[in-house]
Amino acid sequence: MARASLAETRRVMVLEDETMIATLIKTIIEDQGWSVAGPFRTNRESLEWLEGERPDAALIDFNIADGNSTMTARRLRELGIPFIVLSGYPKSMARHEELQAAPWLEKPFSEESIIRALKEALEGCAQLREKVALRP
Repeated sequence: MARASLAETRRVMVLEDETMIATLIKTIIEDQGWSVAGPFRTNRESLEWLEGERPDAALIDFNIADGNSTMTARRLRELGIPFIVLSGYPKSMARHEELQAAPWLEKPFSEESIIRALKEALEGCAQLREKVALRP
């Protein structure tokens, strides 16, 4: 798979409590030339990290070690950071707007689906920032 342009500027936060899946996601992201923040296992860990850091995008599991990822999703949304939810559960299980509004990838996922979703999220965010910057 081709490396992303400006790869050194891309950092993806990963919130996933299953070690094997987190390792696989980390490898997929790093194979693109991007860096990984985490993987974090809980909302608490990810929220603490977000106090002083900003990723370009995030991949968050719906069901994690300390419940569901609503708190992290809410904070990412407040910060304007695009994120994708990964889950073995259907999207209909998400009861909060932050999770319902996000792109959702069901497990099992493919490498291509992860990269495509991240690129779409990053491109959408860049287009939005461009529109805001062009406003008079």
